[in-house]
Amino acid sequence: MSGSILLFIVVLFGAIYVFMILPQRRARRSQQELITKLTVGTEVITTGGLYGTITEVEDGDTVLLEVAEDTEVRVAKASVARAIPQATPDEPPVDEAHADTDTDADASDT
Repeated sequence: MSGSILLFIVVLFGAIYVFMILPQRRARRSQQELITKLTVGTEVITTGGLYGTITEVEDGDTVLLEVAEDTEVRVAKASVARAIPQATPDEPPVDEAHADTDTDADASDT
């Protein structure tokens, strides 16, 4: 009886580790990676929902964000939630609202 209880406890701790601790470590690692790769010109979103373009990476733990023309705010690097992917000049930005294909319209024409 005590062997099965011990096995249950080991499996329970293993599941907690796999489903809670590992994803948290991955998220922390990707956040640290993002913070170290912040450069001038990167468009970012802060944890408070502020959109801006980095104009200066200061010494220490802060960056300057341009949130509007001639308006800059100083924020902590740790408050940058994610970088906004840049569209390449060769590819036009995808409008997700109109990204549906016209296959239905083509099928009704025949």
